[in-house]
This record gives sequence, C-alpha cells and structure tokens, in this order.
Amino acid sequence: MDPDITWYAQSAVRLDLDGARVYIDPYRLPDSEPPADIILVSHHHGDHLSLESIDRVRVPATVVIASAIAAERIPGEVRVLAPGESIEVAQVHILAVPAYNIDKFRTPGVPYHPREEGHVGFVIEVDDLSFYFAADSDVIPEMGGVGPVDYAFLPVGGRTVMTPEEAARAAELIRPSVAIPVHYGAETDGAARQFAALVPDQVRVWIMSPAETR
Repeated sequence: MDPDITWYAQSAVRLDLDGARVYIDPYRLPDSEPPADIILVSHHHGDHLSLESIDRVRVPATVVIASAIAAERIPGEVRVLAPGESIEVAQVHILAVPAYNIDKFRTPGVPYHPREEGHVGFVIEVDDLSFYFAADSDVIPEMGGVGPVDYAFLPVGGRTVMTPEEAARAAELIRPSVAIPVHYGAETDGAARQFAALVPDQVRVWIMSPAETR
C-alpha cells in the first residue's frame, strides 16, 4: 500500500509514515495542517525555507533538520546535516545527499545552487519504504548512488533546476518505482506531463495537484 503523500507547492511535501509525519521544505502550508514530527529543510532559499510555514506545523516535540546555511536562519534547536551525514529520528533514517547546479547560472559562472554551499537532498527510509527528495539540483553524478528507491521527488521546472528531459535522465539513474514531479508552476502541469512522457516505462508517475494527498 502506498503511504499518504501530500504536495503543497514548489517542492513542499508531507509524508505520513508509520509513526512519523515528515514535512520537507514546507512552503505555502494551509493553516489547518497537522503538526510535524520531523521537518526537513534542504536549503535557505525562500521557496524552501518558509519560517511562516515551519511555525504552522512546528510543536515543541518537532525535530527540525536542515542544511548548515538554512539552520542558521531557523530559530530554536535545529540539527544540521551536511551531504553524506545521516540521522535517525523516531525510526526514520535520514541521509543527506548533495544537491547542486551544474549548468543553471544566476550570472555567468555563478550557479543558483552552488555545490560549495552544502545544499542537500534527502534519502528517507522507514520500515521497508525509501524516498528520495532531490531538492534543487541538476542531474549530478551522486544520483547514481541513490537508487533504487520506492518514491522519488524530482524538480522538473527548469531554469534553476532540472528540465523535464533532465529529470527523466535522473529517473533512469535513480530507478524509482514512483516518480513525483515537483518544483513547477502549479497553474500548469505541462512540465510534469512532459516529464511523465519521457521516463522509463517501468516508472509510475504521479502528477499531483497542490495540497492533494495520495
């Protein structure tokens, strides 16, 4: 049986796992969302680190885990994970993996997401399920060591992240059972559908609407 997965906007998702509710890069969360057991923040950009959304679901028992730069901007106790580091919380194993740009530049030679800033994606494992959250990244060599996984959240919007074509190549490397396109304009799902048409046949693609749970 598939776990409950909710997509909100950009890359903001919620995983309702056995014994833990995990929010990843919470952003544009409605007021009524249930409290978090774990909050993961991949990097410090405003569409991934929203203090307003974090505050809506953070309670005293919530464990917040973030990249180093993001952690500096989040009040209260925050556990820092650098690429390659891992932690276990409430029987949920979380591994931070690299996330960075190779060919998406803010200005010539300056990537939107430089490798040296230590932005992270996450590999999450609980019971017999595995999830890969790519965060804001291009297709990078490290993706070859991530899979196979059960679920992969892959950005497909282009400009600052992978294009649909690039995300399909990432899916070939990662070999997920289910791929969920994120980080595209919710007003149109063209990029998500383009991605779905390009992924290997054995990969199921879920194209979700904002705040839809599957």
